[in-house]
Amino acid sequence: MLDNDTLIIERVLEHISDKENEPHCHPLGQFVLVKRGVLHGNTPEKHWLMKPGMAVWIPPNTVHWGEAYSRVDLTVLYIAPEFCQSFTSQVKLIDTSFLISALCERLAETSAPLSEERRNSMLHLLFEEIEEKPDSNLTLPLPQDLRLKKVTDSLVENPTQRLSLAEWGYRVGATERTLARLFRKETGLRYTDWHNRLLLTIAWQGLANGASNEELSVMLGFSSSDSFGHWFRRVADSKPSHIRKYLQEQRNTST
Repeated sequence: MLDNDTLIIERVLEHISDKENEPHCHPLGQFVLVKRGVLHGNTPEKHWLMKPGMAVWIPPNTVHWGEAYSRVDLTVLYIAPEFCQSFTSQVKLIDTSFLISALCERLAETSAPLSEERRNSMLHLLFEEIEEKPDSNLTLPLPQDLRLKKVTDSLVENPTQRLSLAEWGYRVGATERTLARLFRKETGLRYTDWHNRLLLTIAWQGLANGASNEELSVMLGFSSSDSFGHWFRRVADSKPSHIRKYLQEQRNTST
């Protein structure tokens, strides 16, 4: 069983602090649930975007950092390393469920503290629910191969680029076939799927900041606002206008 002080719970209702924007790690496991706002998370191996209703598990001693450009409302659980030993050692981004959200709310409740036994059973249930959830498609794996890293770093820096794999291969000294194989091996995604994920994370952040379809089409390298809108509906299964309305409703309920 865990001691009473081995779980630290923090509720954050403000911008990410400056220290959270710098790469850091700690011996505690961390589970972050986004209630309102949009947040970017990072490790050296991957980027991810978190919108309301999403959460991420960050194992102990994992270098990570976050970026938020407007107010975010988070529930954060810090969990002792000995309790994390039987859980996954990989960062995992998920869409939450009603049960996961309810467990986090109860664990974060300070007015009616839980008994040690009750708290531990709830944590075990939370971990089981996280393990059963599939990974979100808003995770962007980053490669280690130096040739492929040149491609992905360049796209992160300038996502408007629309080069083919053959053109990238000429730039980085690899064949189209080699780059295609490396994308699948090191990211688990095809080149076009990886680029779409990158564009989608940027689009979500732009929508959260109030960018218009025209502004987003320029930002992401689409030929027109209509072209951006068609692409967004295809990859996000929703219209940009619906996302704006949803995010505005989230902001209204937080004021």
